[in-house]
Amino acid sequence: MTISTRRLSDVLASTESGRLYRIEVFLRADGPDAAARRPDAARYIFRTSDGECVLPLDHNRYRLKSGEVLTALASPRPEA
Repeated sequence: MTISTRRLSDVLASTESGRLYRIEVFLRADGPDAAARRPDAARYIFRTSDGECVLPLDHNRYRLKSGEVLTALASPRPEA
C-alpha cells in the first residue's frame, strides 16, 4: 500500500489574545494509486508548526485541541 503526502500550504492564524500560529496543510491519499487520485478522495491534515493537531471549523477558523479558536489572517495584497 502506498501513502502519498504533500504539503499544500501554510496558513497564518491568531488567537483572540493575539498569539500567532502557523498552520501547515497537508494532503494525504492512501492506496496503490494515491498520487493519481482526485483530491476529494484524499484526506486533509491540519497541524501547527509544532505538530499539534488543528481542526478546521470553516473557511478561516480553526480549533486547537485545547479548544482555543484561531482565525486566519488575511494575506497582504501586492501593490499595483
